[in-house]
Amino acid sequence: MNQLRFSDYSTTEWREFKRIHKQMFWQELEDKNLKEAQKMIQKKIYKEFDTQIGATKYERAPGKRADDRNGYRFRSYEIANGHICDLKIPRARKLDIRFTVFDMWERVQPKVLSAMLKTALLARSSSSAQDIIEAFGHSRFSKTFLQKLVNRYENNLKRYLTRPLTKRYEYIFIDGMVAKVYDVELKDKIVLFAMGMDRHKNKEILGWVVVNAEDENAVRSLLLDLKGRGLNAPTLFVTDESKGIIAALKLEYPHIKRQLCAFHKVNNIQAHLTDITNRKNIMREAMDIYKLAGSRKDAVKRFRLFRSRWKKKEVEAVRLFSRNFEDTLTYFDFPKEDWISIYTTNPMEQFIGKIRNWTAKFNYFRGQANLELTIYTYLCYKNEGLVPEEENSSYLPKYTFFVA
Repeated sequence: MNQLRFSDYSTTEWREFKRIHKQMFWQELEDKNLKEAQKMIQKKIYKEFDTQIGATKYERAPGKRADDRNGYRFRSYEIANGHICDLKIPRARKLDIRFTVFDMWERVQPKVLSAMLKTALLARSSSSAQDIIEAFGHSRFSKTFLQKLVNRYENNLKRYLTRPLTKRYEYIFIDGMVAKVYDVELKDKIVLFAMGMDRHKNKEILGWVVVNAEDENAVRSLLLDLKGRGLNAPTLFVTDESKGIIAALKLEYPHIKRQLCAFHKVNNIQAHLTDITNRKNIMREAMDIYKLAGSRKDAVKRFRLFRSRWKKKEVEAVRLFSRNFEDTLTYFDFPKEDWISIYTTNPMEQFIGKIRNWTAKFNYFRGQANLELTIYTYLCYKNEGLVPEEENSSYLPKYTFFVA
């Protein structure tokens, strides 16, 4: 009986052969496409150069020629198909020749630019970022290129923060987050956000300000900025119990209703408990007031039962929960299908949570500008594209609308 030799009939070797063969095929195809693209670009460069100087190579064109040739230089170029190393760029003696072909063909991959921008922000300087990028084999991107990339984002950020607000939002959420910023010294800064939501649950970050504290003046600066850009008055503001936010809203929007976040109200209970073993039951019963109530009247009834049950066991917690309790029931004045979205600041809390995750890699930010730029890159990233395809492309429709 002959011994079976599985190695002679191995399907593994055949699969590996097919994989290598397929890889070679696609690599050859990509190389061929890149060469064809280089030929097309080179041809276009020569044609544009001839047009601008008014004569082709070796052509005598008295009266028609605008300048003479002065040799050529080489330059590399990044396109979607890959990297071209040796394009010939003809030079003129006097004219400053511009080639539109570069605007047409250049497509540095957005993911590459995204990584480069993050590197620049994390490294906190263009020089350090260039060292990091070169270590990964991308030496063709200079420090000047990185500076231009950051400047491009800064310009888009400026336009974003000053854009007109013409859309109508029924509900506006206001809340803040803490971030560490280093200027002269390391300090905690507050980023105050405003988020608008329409009746279809579409959400948009309307703007933000970076301030030292969440006081009345800081919140007013945010509200005045929104007003100055044309924001229509909403029908409801949703906030936590921040005294600064409440005072500013009373001053700038005295006739607009305000919903006090039910989640913050309930969560505040645990900080004032005398017996920690009561935490689970008292907080569950407090939250059930909002989750189970079908009307304002029902919610008030549940609140009174809750208060009578717990007021002797947890005096301070119940006292603070009772204070301004009626402000947590404003959502009953609005359509029932919107209740779940507006009785807490959860839409804003979810956004801030994602921003914190996005910025967690930064121990601190080198200046307020880097902090704001990082927030802006997150908004762009969530809208399927960190870098606009064209330098002058519209930043607004594609890059401002954020859906949580």
